[in-house]
Amino acid sequence: MNTVEQTLRLTGTGPTKERAFGAAMRQVQSAATGEGSGVTFRVEPLSLDVLSAAEHRRTERFLGILFARTRVHFEITVRVRVRITSLDLDSVDFAVREEKLTATQHLLQMR
Repeated sequence: MNTVEQTLRLTGTGPTKERAFGAAMRQVQSAATGEGSGVTFRVEPLSLDVLSAAEHRRTERFLGILFARTRVHFEITVRVRVRITSLDLDSVDFAVREEKLTATQHLLQMR
């Protein structure tokens, strides 16, 4: 088993604050797995820092003058420190079991 600590910088966007934060947090697993070696089976967050949070507003109008509405879009960038526990499958010794079938057994198992 290998245990490694990494710092990830992730960005999430969405129509609400919660969705923007959720989009950033959904990236933790894939970002941590992509940088590790072996098979990752635990990603444990240790700390979270918000680097930047922005709210973008724009006003839209139908035909340029009618029915004004304000559209809001949120963007958040976080730094997450995680502990990744993985297993290197190259170091695992697999037992080899070989089974010999007779010609009749082979024909019966073919589909």
